[in-house]
Amino acid sequence: MEKTTHTAPPSAACRLIERIASRWALRTLTTLHRAGTLRFAELRRAIPGGISERMLAATLDALEADGLVRRTAYPEVPPRVEYRTTSRAATLLPLVGQLHDWAQAQTAGPAEPARTEEQTPAPTGAAFAETAP
Repeated sequence: MEKTTHTAPPSAACRLIERIASRWALRTLTTLHRAGTLRFAELRRAIPGGISERMLAATLDALEADGLVRRTAYPEVPPRVEYRTTSRAATLLPLVGQLHDWAQAQTAGPAEPARTEEQTPAPTGAAFAETAP
């Protein structure tokens, strides 16, 4: 007999977290947020790690679709396109900063002994309520 598992589709919050947790999304967002408005080539040069043009274009398309980046094309010759973060990204980035600070603190201190399942506190918040069985 074949065993089947039923899993609910991921919530909208989980899908967004998966997209921004990609290798290049957060680097692109933070670089763009710090710099303000940048053209494509300027942004590519400013992102640490050497992102390819193709990957940057795909990352910007995804971030624009999620409402985190605004693309402005000017009808000029030669064409000019600028990118900047949106107010939605401005609300996300402080949370990412807190997560970064937490991760830094976890790697700086001595390792904590592993907790058993009974000792682990239950997660809270609306995001966890969506994923509860």
